[in-house]
Amino acid sequence: MKKILVIANILPFPPKDGGKARLYHLYSRLSKKYQITWASPIWDGEEAYLQGVSGFCHQVIPLPKEENFSFPTQGGMGLLKRVLAHLRIPRLFEFAFGYVKAPGVYWLPKTPERLEAIEGILRQNHFDLIISEFEGNAELIPEHVEIPRLLSTHNVQSNLFWRARKTFPGSWVDRLFFFPEWLKIIHYEKKNYRRYNGILAVSEKDKQILQKRCRSIPVRLIPNGVDTDFFTPSSSTPIPHTMVYLGNYAYPPNADAVRYFYTQIFPKIRGRFPDARLILIGASPPEELIGQEGVEPLGFVEDVRPIVQQAEVMVVPLRTGGGTRLKILDGMAMGKAIVSTSLGAEGLEVTHGKNILLADTPEAFAERVIEVMENADLRRTLEQNGRALVERLYDWNAIAREAEEWLETIFQQPAPLLLRKEGINAQG
Repeated sequence: MKKILVIANILPFPPKDGGKARLYHLYSRLSKKYQITWASPIWDGEEAYLQGVSGFCHQVIPLPKEENFSFPTQGGMGLLKRVLAHLRIPRLFEFAFGYVKAPGVYWLPKTPERLEAIEGILRQNHFDLIISEFEGNAELIPEHVEIPRLLSTHNVQSNLFWRARKTFPGSWVDRLFFFPEWLKIIHYEKKNYRRYNGILAVSEKDKQILQKRCRSIPVRLIPNGVDTDFFTPSSSTPIPHTMVYLGNYAYPPNADAVRYFYTQIFPKIRGRFPDARLILIGASPPEELIGQEGVEPLGFVEDVRPIVQQAEVMVVPLRTGGGTRLKILDGMAMGKAIVSTSLGAEGLEVTHGKNILLADTPEAFAERVIEVMENADLRRTLEQNGRALVERLYDWNAIAREAEEWLETIFQQPAPLLLRKEGINAQG
């Protein structure tokens, strides 16, 4: 049995949000053929999840949670550090030596402690392949290790940053640093992704961007999926004029989506249906929406299916983000009519008017939702066609088989030869 080391920033359990759902469904299936060792920080409160991970991972090895950076003190970089520190401009210092921050952009930084931990794992174990899950920890695999490597991206950080700053411009300092910070993330991608034999993308758009960033490295599309046996249509009748949104609102694009919906779209729908209500499923709903008339923030729900089935419409009013949205696939599998922005449905092979309705202005979005509520035939058509689509293209079993086929090709490749050795200062 071939052995795979996965380096990630989170545990692959429980499958309750987009990233963890993808990890769980892929690796629980891949573990039937490969021995999986999982290396990631175990964040506070996640200790209880280890038993669930052990159900399909051979071993879980914790990585250091602390992020104690060692800044250069000698040479040209050391001199630059001292000069910038003397200027006392924190944002400039952070730009030169830190990681770019923006809503939805995440990193698992390279620290001496994490690098030492990974070196120790590789000294004590034999692996046939190393996979870096998530693009924000691409720099954690040592260059000198002669093992094939695969980078599994869930987004393209530079694209996420661009969209985030366009939607959330931030302060004047954020706007001043927008372009250089964007270029810095692109530099991170080009510099660190060259460590890999291949890159995995979750959408066609992400694939195209990554191919442009890394022209010499093959990029393969392995889309997100859905458990079509777990998420199934219900025979119950939905509650009229009820909508649902599904997401973790600590993730800024989700929080922005429901704020946008509540302030600019929801009033138009309630103007037509005064009894219209919006159910928010997921942790950390925006505080300003709690207690508002017609809004029911339920927080984290162990099993979303009975609540989603109450709704006539699933709404996905996303204005920023990347990758593909598992919430749409889950909704389609449950036989829900969905109204989404074009960006919300990006990366999915959907067809407006056939299996989804798309709208990119508040007026059009509200009109599409009202149309579904008023037209039962349209709603049933969207429900049936959406379910048929996920059965045909997005079942996790088929996606895992496709991933397995590509892994087999990566196993046969030597570790990538880098043009030159250098100390990687790849802080994004």
